Amino acid sequence: MTPSLYGSVKSKTSKVLNDSLDYCKGALQSVSRSFSLTIPLVEESILAPIMVGYLEARILDTFEDDKGKRKINIEDRIRSMNLIMEILEKPYDSESDEKAKEIAKTASYFVKNDHYRELCQNIDRVLTVHRSLDEQTRESMVRWLHEMNDGMQKFLRQPVNSFDDLDEYCYYVAGTPSGFLTELIRTKSEKISSEQNEILTKNERDFGLFLQKVNIIRDFREDILQHEKIFWPRNLFDEHELRPVELLDKGNKSAAMIILDAMLDNATKHVKPVKDYLHAIPDEYSGYRTGAAINFSMGVATLSAVSGNPDLFYGDAPVKITHAVRDEILEDPLGYV
Repeated sequence: MTPSLYGSVKSKTSKVLNDSLDYCKGALQSVSRSFSLTIPLVEESILAPIMVGYLEARILDTFEDDKGKRKINIEDRIRSMNLIMEILEKPYDSESDEKAKEIAKTASYFVKNDHYRELCQNIDRVLTVHRSLDEQTRESMVRWLHEMNDGMQKFLRQPVNSFDDLDEYCYYVAGTPSGFLTELIRTKSEKISSEQNEILTKNERDFGLFLQKVNIIRDFREDILQHEKIFWPRNLFDEHELRPVELLDKGNKSAAMIILDAMLDNATKHVKPVKDYLHAIPDEYSGYRTGAAINFSMGVATLSAVSGNPDLFYGDAPVKITHAVRDEILEDPLGYV
């Protein structure tokens, strides 16, 4: 039986909470095509925490990296990010609702992306669902978001110079959410073995790092054209005495393809650990495993599509996997893995 996109939380309560759950469902569809496809597949015992955790991470990430309707200085970004964490740390505090209103107001002129802005303006609804979760889940979620927040702020102040820096950055923005998801599995499972527990803990960060690196590679041209921050390590460009934007010049095609190969080599080091991670997920969470396998397989297929493909730098549209490959993955994601 396919679970609803609410989890067991919806059976508990009031119209306010149910309306907020409905809102979160719609928001998820707006802000993430990939995760709105896979999160509904997970089991009801972890569905609501995963949905809310994703939306909270998306709000935090929006204030960290959205280009903004106007130029935003680092201090303003950090102030908003810390305010979000204050809200989540003390969701029942009398000042939390006022702080949520401040975030919503700030987002109206701070955030450029329409979908992200609308989500930030409705942080009070996300907070309503957050409050309904059990204390252990809330504590875990906030602890991982704290680490994400601290790391994001670090890389607001410094560039990604090397692959070690890239690993660290990707851990903060994507490895910490996968850490939270894995902790949910490990703590709520009634049938997990010590071996599965060990494998999941060992490889949890690789799942997040791999997906984030796929995005960073795939979106290079779009990020350049939109003047977004580039997370390909600077030393790759220094070796060829080029600036990132110069890779869009076909005269530098040879260097561009060499640099792309280096990025692909770095990303594919996570493939084997992610496979181990997927196979270690207990059968009682087969829905979570299927969703994770879809996300992973889409990432593997995307890297295959961009490998040796100059359209990554010169194409008029982003490089995407074909509909046939997508359908193959959705038909049997674990088989594709």
